[in-house]
Amino acid sequence: MSTMASTTSRPSTDDELAAARREIRALRAELAGSAPLIDDLRRQVAAAEEQSERYRKQVTAMRASLSWRVTKPLRMLARRRG
Repeated sequence: MSTMASTTSRPSTDDELAAARREIRALRAELAGSAPLIDDLRRQVAAAEEQSERYRKQVTAMRASLSWRVTKPLRMLARRRG
């Protein structure tokens, strides 16, 4: 095998660098296109966390209520009877 044949079959360093730069540009464009989706998902997560906190507060308030405490023996009896 000649040295000339092996040199022409491999891409040059410049070609590899150019290909890497094209890939970087493509990935940056893809990332930029994903930014609105990421922002939307962050808003959805924040809204879900706020809703979860509201529910937690409601459950805490319900369990602290007089009616919940008064009916505790009834709930325990119902659980025993299955």
